[in-house]
Amino acid sequence: MFAINGTLVIFVASFLLFMILLNEIMLKPVGRIIDERNDLIQKNLEAAKQARLEAAGKVGNYESHVKQIRSEAHALITSTVATANKEKHDKLSQIHKEGSTKLEGAKASIAAERESLIDDLVAQESELVEAITQKILGEQVAVHLDANKVRQNLEGRS
Repeated sequence: MFAINGTLVIFVASFLLFMILLNEIMLKPVGRIIDERNDLIQKNLEAAKQARLEAAGKVGNYESHVKQIRSEAHALITSTVATANKEKHDKLSQIHKEGSTKLEGAKASIAAERESLIDDLVAQESELVEAITQKILGEQVAVHLDANKVRQNLEGRS
């Protein structure tokens, strides 16, 4: 069955040669490629860690910048609202003063007009009393009315 002869030596030698060639042609390049790939993966992992740290730093800077801008915006809004409220208060005060001045002027004008009308009514009442007494008595009689009493009656005072 199994004979030891030159074929065995050739078979062993060809097997060893096949193993050496297989190692040189296939296994070493594949191993080298696997090692290169592992190195590339490690470099990519390190680059990713570095990029993540940079991104975290940029996010932190962005958040602090946004916080600062929000606080500045809040301060600006607050000051603008305060200024607007002050202007509103000042304008309302000015309008109130103008309204009070106009009201006092209107009251004075009404009072003066009222006095003028009462004086006219007192004069008319005196003329009516004289006309009525003349018609009743048939002659002209000097009637003396107290203007102050007539004025008090017209004003509604007693």
